[in-house]
Amino acid sequence: MILLHFVYSLWALLLIPLINAEEFTPKVTKTIAQDSFEILSFDDSNTLIRKQDASVTISFDDGETWEKVEGIEDEITWIYIDPFNRHDRAVATSMYESRLYITNDQGKSWERITLPDSEKNISSRGCYIETHPLNKNYFLAKCNYCEKTEVDNEENSGDEEGAPVIFNITRCTDKVFASNDGGKSFSEIKSSLERNENSAISISDCGFAKTGKDSDLESSDTSIICLFQNMQLIMDEFSSPYTESKLVLTTDWGKSLKEFDQFKDKVVNGYRILKSHMVVITQGDRYNDMSSMDVWVSNDLSNFKMAYMPTQLRHSMQGEIYEDAMGRIILPMSRERSDQEEDKGIVSEILISDSQGLKFSPIPWTANEVFGYINLYQPTYLKGTMIASLYPLSRRRNRKGKAKGVKNKGVTKISVDNGLTWTVLKVVDPDNADSFDCDITDFENCSLQNMFYTREGSTPTAGILMTTGIVGDGSVFDWGDQRTFISRDGGLTWKLAFDFPCLYAVGDYGNVIVAIPYNADEDDDPQSEFYYSLDQGKTWTEYQLETTIYPNEVMNTTPDGSGAKFILNGFTLAHMDGTTNFIYAIDFSTAFNDKTCEENDFEDWNLAEGKCVNGVKYKIRRRKQDAQCLVKKVFEDLQLFETACDKCTEADYECAFEFVRDATGKCVPDYNLIVLSDVCDKTKKKTVPVKPLQLVKGDKCKKPMTVKSVDISCEGVPKKGTNDKEIVVTENKFDFKIQFYQYFDTVTDESLLMINSRGEAYISHDGGQTIRRFDSNGETIIEVVFNPYYNSSAYLFGSKGSIFSTHDRGYSFMTAKLPEARQLGMPLDFNAKAQDTFIYYGGKNCESILSPECHAVAYLTNDGGETFTEMLDNAIHCEFAGSLFKYPSNEDMVMCQVKEKSSQTRSLVSSTDFFQDDKNTVFENIIGYLSTGGYIIVAVPHENNELRAYVTIDGTEFAEAKFPYDEDVGKQEAFTILESEKGSIFLHLATNLVPGRDFGNLLKSNSNGTSFVTLEHAVNRNTFGYVDFEKIQGLEGIILTNIVSNSDKVAENKEDKQLKTKITFNEGSDWNFLKPPKRDSEGKKFSCSSKSLDECSLHLHGYTERKDIRDTYSSGSALGMMFGVGNVGPNLLPYKECSTFFTTDGGETWAEVKKTPHQWEYGDHGGILVLVPENSETDSISYSTDFGKTWKDYKFCADKVLVKDITTVPRDSALRFLLFGEAADIGGSSFRTYTIDFRNIFERQCDFDITGKESADYKYSPLSSKSNCLFGHQTEFLRKTDENCFIGNIPLSEFSRNIKNCSCTRQDFECDYNFYKANDGTCKLVKGLSPANAADVCKKEPDLIEYFESSGYRKIPLSTCEGGLKLDAPSSPHACPGKEKEFKEKYSVSAGPFAFIFISILLIIFFAAWFVYDRGIRRNGGFARFGEIRLGDDGLIENNNTDRVVNNIVKSGFYVFSNIGSLLQHTKTNIAHVISKIRGRFGNRTGPSYSSLIHDQFLDEADDLLAGHDEDANDLSSFMDQGSNFEIEEDDVPTLEEEHTSYTDQPTTTDVPDALPEGNEENIDRPDSTAPSNENQ
Repeated sequence: MILLHFVYSLWALLLIPLINAEEFTPKVTKTIAQDSFEILSFDDSNTLIRKQDASVTISFDDGETWEKVEGIEDEITWIYIDPFNRHDRAVATSMYESRLYITNDQGKSWERITLPDSEKNISSRGCYIETHPLNKNYFLAKCNYCEKTEVDNEENSGDEEGAPVIFNITRCTDKVFASNDGGKSFSEIKSSLERNENSAISISDCGFAKTGKDSDLESSDTSIICLFQNMQLIMDEFSSPYTESKLVLTTDWGKSLKEFDQFKDKVVNGYRILKSHMVVITQGDRYNDMSSMDVWVSNDLSNFKMAYMPTQLRHSMQGEIYEDAMGRIILPMSRERSDQEEDKGIVSEILISDSQGLKFSPIPWTANEVFGYINLYQPTYLKGTMIASLYPLSRRRNRKGKAKGVKNKGVTKISVDNGLTWTVLKVVDPDNADSFDCDITDFENCSLQNMFYTREGSTPTAGILMTTGIVGDGSVFDWGDQRTFISRDGGLTWKLAFDFPCLYAVGDYGNVIVAIPYNADEDDDPQSEFYYSLDQGKTWTEYQLETTIYPNEVMNTTPDGSGAKFILNGFTLAHMDGTTNFIYAIDFSTAFNDKTCEENDFEDWNLAEGKCVNGVKYKIRRRKQDAQCLVKKVFEDLQLFETACDKCTEADYECAFEFVRDATGKCVPDYNLIVLSDVCDKTKKKTVPVKPLQLVKGDKCKKPMTVKSVDISCEGVPKKGTNDKEIVVTENKFDFKIQFYQYFDTVTDESLLMINSRGEAYISHDGGQTIRRFDSNGETIIEVVFNPYYNSSAYLFGSKGSIFSTHDRGYSFMTAKLPEARQLGMPLDFNAKAQDTFIYYGGKNCESILSPECHAVAYLTNDGGETFTEMLDNAIHCEFAGSLFKYPSNEDMVMCQVKEKSSQTRSLVSSTDFFQDDKNTVFENIIGYLSTGGYIIVAVPHENNELRAYVTIDGTEFAEAKFPYDEDVGKQEAFTILESEKGSIFLHLATNLVPGRDFGNLLKSNSNGTSFVTLEHAVNRNTFGYVDFEKIQGLEGIILTNIVSNSDKVAENKEDKQLKTKITFNEGSDWNFLKPPKRDSEGKKFSCSSKSLDECSLHLHGYTERKDIRDTYSSGSALGMMFGVGNVGPNLLPYKECSTFFTTDGGETWAEVKKTPHQWEYGDHGGILVLVPENSETDSISYSTDFGKTWKDYKFCADKVLVKDITTVPRDSALRFLLFGEAADIGGSSFRTYTIDFRNIFERQCDFDITGKESADYKYSPLSSKSNCLFGHQTEFLRKTDENCFIGNIPLSEFSRNIKNCSCTRQDFECDYNFYKANDGTCKLVKGLSPANAADVCKKEPDLIEYFESSGYRKIPLSTCEGGLKLDAPSSPHACPGKEKEFKEKYSVSAGPFAFIFISILLIIFFAAWFVYDRGIRRNGGFARFGEIRLGDDGLIENNNTDRVVNNIVKSGFYVFSNIGSLLQHTKTNIAHVISKIRGRFGNRTGPSYSSLIHDQFLDEADDLLAGHDEDANDLSSFMDQGSNFEIEEDDVPTLEEEHTSYTDQPTTTDVPDALPEGNEENIDRPDSTAPSNENQ
C-alpha cells in the first residue's frame, strides 16, 4: 500500500506539471494605437517606451498598459535609449525646434534641454545627443540646420528671353554642441573649415574617443574627434561630393582644435572609433567619389598606419565597421555602384583584419568565384561563432521583375573558431527529411541557406538559435520558399520548426520562444496567430488572435533575454486615415505553475564542441530541454564560464604581417608585404630572420608554442625613405596563357575581363590585383563582346549555346540561351540608344559550316538576350542606322548586308520595323559597308573591277564620294576608312595592291563626306588594309603617317619599301618630316647630321606593325605626349634595330629615352609614365613622374619574365598598371600578371584650380615653346606643374582656353576638289578638269535659290580664324536651276522709285548750280572776271546775306582750283628735271620689267612698311613668300606628259595629278548622281 501510494505520488508529481503545461495559456493583453512602429525597453526594468504619432507613451508593466508621457510639450521626431545608460536614460528629439527632452529615471520625469541657435530652421534630421560611456554629464548634441537661398545660374546664358535663371538651393549645415554639465549649458565646436559659396552642405561629425566602458584607446575622457567636411553645391562628372575635409582632436570642448597631420592633404571620407582602434578612411581621389579608399588604423589617436588591403576598397559602410572580441576589425565593403539605383549600398564582401588591425583579408571561401551580397553575424554571447551568408548577385531580378538565368550558387557557412575553419549549416532532421528536395545527409550539396541573419538572433541564449532560409545546394533561392529552422548547438545543426517564414523572439535564455508567421494565410486561416514553445523548440502551441495583422516586430521586454514577457507589434490598414497598430503584451512568467528551475534541471553546454577558442574553453549552464520550469533569473545576464587552455596551438596564432597563408594553410612570405614592412630596413644583410607566426592579440592560452624563424630575402627590397618603398606589386599566377583582356571604360573602378587559352574567363575589379574565375557552368568561353555604347556592358558566348551578359562590369551575370543556330563567330551589333537591344548572327541549316544550305540569320533581342526573334534571313551584318545618325530620317531604321545562299552577291537593305512589313533595297550589289562618326559608307562594285563609295548622313539619301583624279590611281579597287571626326572622313585609297608592297593616297572629305581631296601620296598600308595613319588623341589636327619614299621603284617591283615618317599640324594641309633630337639618350650625337630633313629625320614604326591595335602613340588624357619606336636616319630601320623616343609637345620636338624597343603606358594623365623592355626578359620597369625628363628603374619581381603587354584603364587616368608576363618553368606556372600600384609615391593630390591662378599645382601654357596660331587660334592647356602630386580623376585634357582667334593665313585653307597645291602654295585647278559642280548644293538643299563657284580653296573645318586672307571668298552668285525667278526677285531693283530718286537728286544739283552761277558769277561779270577776283575783294555785289554766302562759295572754289593747278604744274616740272638727271647718270641701262618689279620690289617694300604693324599684313607677306610667283599662270599647270616622281618635303610640279583624257571631259562636267538607283548598277 505504501509502495502504491509512492507510485501515485510520483505519477502526480510528473504528470500534473505536464497537464498544466499543456493547459497553460499565456496572458495576452491588447492595446490599439496609431502609427507606432518601434517599441523600446529600458534594460533590467519593466518599462517600455514608444512614439505614437508625434507624442511619447510609456508602459511600466511590460506593455500591458500605456499612458502618455507628461512634460514633453513639443511634437517628437524620434526617441532612443542611451546605449551607455540603458537602464534609466532615454532621449526624445523635437520636430521643429533645437530642443531635446531627456529622462534619467526610466521616463518618470523629463527635462527639457535647449540648444543654442534654437531659432534657426531645423531640418528633418533634427538634433540628437551622443552620451559618454563613463560620465553621464558629458553630452555631444548634433543638429542640422537648413535654409533656402536664391542662386543665379551665371554659367548659362539664361532663359529664352535672356534673363538670368534664378533657382532655390537648400543649404544645410551641421553644428555640434558640447556640454560637461549634464546639458545645462552648451558650447559650439565650430568647424575649422570656412564655408564657401559653393558649399551646399557643411558636415560636422564629432564623437567621444571613448566609445565603451572597456575602451582600450589611449585617450582622455574629454577627447573628442571631429570630422569637418564641405560638400560642393554643384557636382559634375569630375568633382567629388566632398571638396574639403579636416580631421581634428579637441580635449577642451572645442576651444582649441588640433588637426591630424597625416590627413592634411587627404580627403577624409569617414572615421570609426572602436574598442581598441580608431579607423580612418580616406578617399584616394578627391575628384572621384567612386575612387578607391585607404584605411588607416591607430590605437593611440596619434600614430596612424595604412592598413594593407587585398583589394580596392570602395564605398565602405563606415557605420557598420566594428571590432570583434579578438580586436579584429570587421570591414564590410559595399559593391561598387552599378547603373541600377537599387544596387547601391549592398554589402558585397567582408574583410577581416588581423588582431593588430593592419592586414585585412576576405573570408576565404567568399573570395573565389562568386560575387554577391554577404551578411556576417557574430553573436557576442557565443564566443568565436561567426555565421556568414553569400547571396550571388546574378540572382537579382531585372527591371521587369523577371528572374534572369541563375548562375552562381549561394552558400551559408558557420565557424566556431573565429573564422579559422568553416562548415555548412547542417540539417539534421530525420523526421522531416522527405520534405526537402535534396538529401540532407549530403551536407555539401544539401544544407541550410540563409540570406541574412536578422536582429532577432541578437538576444542572448544558451546556444538556441532560430533563422529562416531554404534547404538546397544554393543554386536556387526563392523568398516564397523560405521556412523557419531552429538549432540547439549554437548553429552547427538545424531542424525544421515551421514550413513558413516567421518573426521570432526568445526569452528565459531560450527556454521560451515566440514565433509569428509573416503571412497570416500560411496555415490556410485568414486570422493571425502566433506560436510558442516552452521546450526550446521541440514542440509548438498555437495561439489564435482575433484580428488579422501584419507583424512588425516581436521582442522580449528584457533586452538581455532573461525575462519571459514579450511584445508583439503589428498593424492593419483597415482605416484609410492612418495606420492602426495592435500591440500585444504576452506574458509566460507563470508557465509550469510558476515553477523555478533547480540545480538538477540544468546541464552544461560547451561552445565550439568543447574546443579551445582564443585560448579558452567556454561553457554555459542551461536548462534541460524537457525540464518543467523556467530559469526566472530576470535581469541577470547570461553567464559564460571560461577555462584557459594549457598549451597554445596554431589556432592561437596568426600569420605575421610579412606572411600570408597558402592553399595548405601554411604561412609563407609575401614579397609585397615584405616591401611594406620595415624588417629589411633594420639590416644590411641579404636576408633577415622573421617568425612567420604571431600570437593573436588577447589570446589567453598559457604555454606559447615554439615558432622558428624563417629567413626572408631582402635583395631588391626598397629601403625606407625611397619612392620605390611605396610602390605596391601584386603577382597572380596562371596555368594557362591569357589570350584576351579588356577593361570596362568607366571611372567607377578598374574592372576588366580576361580569357585564357582554355576558354576560361576571369574577372578583376581592381586592375588585376585580385582576380576571380568566372563560373560558366562548364562551358568554354569562345568569344567576348563589349558594348561600345554602354561601357559597363559585355557579353560572353559559351560553347554550349549560352550567352552570359553583364551590365555592371562583371559583378553580376545573367544567363540566356542563344537561338537554336550554329555559332558563326560574328560580332554582335548594338543599338546606340537602347542597352538591351542588339543583333546576334547564327547559322541555320548548318550541319556543316560548308553545307550549301548553311546560311546566316540575324536574330533580334530587345530584352538583353532573354528572348530572340528571327529578324532577317541571310543577313551577315546589320546596323541600327537610326541610332547612329545625328539627324536620322527614321530613328528605327535598320540596315543590313544580305548574302543569299549559293551566291557571291551582297545587297544592302533597310527597314523601319525590323523587316516585319517594311523592306527596302538600297543597293542591289555591294562589296560591304561600315559606319563611322555619323556616316555610313557603302562600297559598290563598278566597271572593270573598280569600286565606288557612297555616303549617307541620314540613312535615306546616298551621294557618291568624289575622289580626286590622280595618275597614281589606276583603278579604285580598295580603300580603308580611317576615321571621321568633326565633319570630315579620312580615307586611304589604295594605289598599289601588290602584297607586301601596298601603299596609296590619303584623302579627306568635306563635311557631308562626298567630296575628297588628296592630302598625301604613297602612304604605307599592309595587305590587311591597315594604314600607317594615326591622329594624335586630344589635340586638333596632328597626324602621323609613314610614306613609301621610293614608291615608284616599289610599284615597279625593283626595290623593297623604304618608309619615312611625316607629321602634319593642320590636318593634312602641310606635311613635314619629324625633327630628330640632337643627341641620343647617352648624350651622343646621331650618325646622320644633314640639315635636310629629307636625308636625316626621325622615323617611327606605325599602325601596320602593331601586335595590339589598342597600343597607340599617344593618350587622349596625356596631352601632347607620344611614345614611338624608331630611329634617326634617312629612312625607317627594322624594329629590332630601333630605339624608343618621346615627345611632350605634340611631335614638334623629340628625345630618345631608351636605346632598345620598349612598350609604354600612360597613367594619371601623363603624370606617371612606364616603360618595359619589349621582346626581352626583364625583372624591372622604368618609370617617370616628371614628364619623361628623368627615369627610374624599379624591380617588380624576383625572376625575369618576358613581358607580353603593359596596360591600364582606357582613359589612362589610373595610377595602377597591369603587366602580362611569361616565364619558363618557374614554380610550375608559366604565365602571370603583375599589378603595379604607384599611388603612394606621390606626396599628395594636386589642388585643382580651373583658372590656373589660385593653385600652384596647375597653370595654363601652350603646348610648345612656339606660340604660333594653329587652326586659326592660339590655345593654352591646363597642365600640372608639380611632379610631387598626382592629378586623379580630373579630365585635364578638357581644360583649355583660346587666347585669341588669329587672322586667316594660307595654313587655314586646303585645296578644294580637283585642285592641287602648287609649289608656291596656291591651289590650282588640275589641267583638263573642272571644279566640282557647285550647283549640286541646290539638289541637296532644295530651299536654296543661289550657289557660288569654288575659289579653289576651302577653309579647314577646325579653323576659327577671323579676317586676314579670304581665299575661300565666294564668287558672284548664280541662280539655282529652277529658282531663276526667285533669284531675279532677290537681286532686281524697282525702276519707278529708283528713277524718281535719281531725277530728284539731279534737279536739286542743277538748281543749286544755277543759283550759284546766277547770283555769284553772272551778276558779278561772268567767267571773264575769274582771273580778277581775290580773297577779300569788295567789288562783288552783296545786297543781303544770301549774296554774301554765294560769293564766299565762289571765292573758295576759285582758290581751291587755282592751287591745284599750281601744284600740278610744279610737280610736272620737278619730274622732268629728275628724269633728265637719271638719264645723264646711267646712260642706256634698262630697269626691271613690270612683273619683276611687282614681285621683287613692290612686295619687299610692302613687307618693310607693314611688318610688325599689322598681323594681316604679316600673314599676307608669309603667303606671298611661299612661291616664286604670286600669280597663277598657265605654265604652272601640269600636263599629261609630265612624269610622276617620288614625293619630297615640298611638292614639285611633277607631283601634280594629270587630267583625264580629253575624250572624257564631257563626263567630268556632267553632275554626279546624288541618289543611287535600286536597279542593277
